[in-house]
Amino acid sequence: MRRFLLGLASGVVLCLAAAAVAAEAALAAHSAEFDRRELEVVAGVHVAIGYGLANVVVIEAPDGLIMVDTLESIRAAEGLLPWLRALRRRTGKDVAHIIYSHNHADHVFGAGVFAADQPTPPQIWAQAGTASRVHAVVSVLRPVIYRRSMRQFGVFLDDDALVNAGIGPRLLADHRGGVHYLEPDHAFAGADETLTIAGETLRVLHAPGETADQLAIYLPGRGVLLPADNYYHAFPNLYAIRGTPYRDPRLWAASIDAMRALAPAVMIPQHGSPVVGADLIRAQLTDYRDAIQFVHDQTIRLINHGLTPLEIAERLSLPPHLAGQPYLQEFYGRVDWAARAVFAGQLGWFSGDPVELNPVFPDREAELMAELAGGPAALEAAARAALARNETNWALALAGHLQRLGVDSAAGLRAEALTRLGAAERSATGRNYFLTAAAEARGFAMPKSSAADTPAEMFAAFPIRNYLTAMQVALKAEQVLNLEMAIGFDFADSGEQYSLRIRRGVAVLEPGLAEDRAATLRADAMTVKLILAGRLKPARAVLAGDLAVDGEIGTFLRFLGYFERDGES
Repeated sequence: MRRFLLGLASGVVLCLAAAAVAAEAALAAHSAEFDRRELEVVAGVHVAIGYGLANVVVIEAPDGLIMVDTLESIRAAEGLLPWLRALRRRTGKDVAHIIYSHNHADHVFGAGVFAADQPTPPQIWAQAGTASRVHAVVSVLRPVIYRRSMRQFGVFLDDDALVNAGIGPRLLADHRGGVHYLEPDHAFAGADETLTIAGETLRVLHAPGETADQLAIYLPGRGVLLPADNYYHAFPNLYAIRGTPYRDPRLWAASIDAMRALAPAVMIPQHGSPVVGADLIRAQLTDYRDAIQFVHDQTIRLINHGLTPLEIAERLSLPPHLAGQPYLQEFYGRVDWAARAVFAGQLGWFSGDPVELNPVFPDREAELMAELAGGPAALEAAARAALARNETNWALALAGHLQRLGVDSAAGLRAEALTRLGAAERSATGRNYFLTAAAEARGFAMPKSSAADTPAEMFAAFPIRNYLTAMQVALKAEQVLNLEMAIGFDFADSGEQYSLRIRRGVAVLEPGLAEDRAATLRADAMTVKLILAGRLKPARAVLAGDLAVDGEIGTFLRFLGYFERDGES
């Protein structure tokens, strides 16, 4: 079992400590869904709500406890420990197994806290694709996903600004959190598997939807369904504004159909309250999957009519019988965002309007807008007039042009427009993104998520190949357009050998040691991980005898200099 710890940046102040920001009334009322509580939904099946963004479900199996999901951070998991300890004392059982419903942070990053609190570590189960997605987000995509996630979830908003996170009270993953992830020991590869663990029979369905690795869990002896994140009490996030792979609505609807076919008597989502009663569950799941299919099908229909993404987004809305349901309110996902995602997922970025094929780029567009308005001062007056008549989205667009022109007042205008948009927004993710962006416009600097701040235990958890793969997307291509050079990496501890080749603007990871390599680095994998993360200077590793270079060490250092280091942009 491999594990790692991740600490976020320290010394951070919350970005909105000013006056309270008004909230859309229905979104504010939605917060009651996440009031902290612990429920024994049916005999021996418990759910803890409100300790983090997601729920934790614990099943009292004959031979131990089975925990489904583990919250988002050490901080969140430690908050849940007293409840779990009491449950362990009452039942006389430890957690024998942990199942990750999918790869998202709020479901996997507290596992180590629970494992370390008992004498025998639990077995970890996940869908076959879960670990690779965690690896990708932590290594290749971490910088951008971190920034956008912090905005989407309002992590740095204070209590006067944050209402909720749409599917939970808030994401407890700021600089005070830290994470302790455990690599899975067992992977589900099939579409529908029945197994017995800790004496409990589970039916585990691979149910692609919000992510490709979603697992729905059915307890046939209890009539209980855990739908993972394919159902929560809000319109589904068919597109997440933090940035995610395409979430195919057809697969999502099909997964809900598979869950409906189980005819559960109890449904315990991983966000929000349980649903009890077979008829009620059937009705809610039916509406949910119909809303998903409706958005997909009608978007495709309007695409075939020649409409662009924004035209579809403006026109499309759920039919009244779905739009009025409390569990389909746009507290998390939004219909218009979903329609635009379907368009992009099917046809890509080009709307079909030829103006997009050779566009006026933003800096020049800002100059032309000012010229059209009669100068920057007139453009600013137009932005203020848009604010005065509550055409806030237009004011934001004009403020963006002013910012590109270097107008001093642009930041304040932009912040005002963003704050107003946030106050009026029903989707928690949209509200949080608007308000965090407003704080950034006022001068808040989001702390960087840097591997240089993380404990060394993290680095042992991931294969060295992941670190070398991440270097490919960190190449400063503009500096090496005429360079061809390869460096070999020989890892004695794992027996792995790779070559990283720069070939005129691209970096290519190759197996083995290339014959034309300029130098070969020989070290254990941990040493190289720490160097690549900025935790260890190569010269110090050489002096300590932890690293040797066959060839000139200057060649290796020059090679490293062609790649952005952690925290650079």
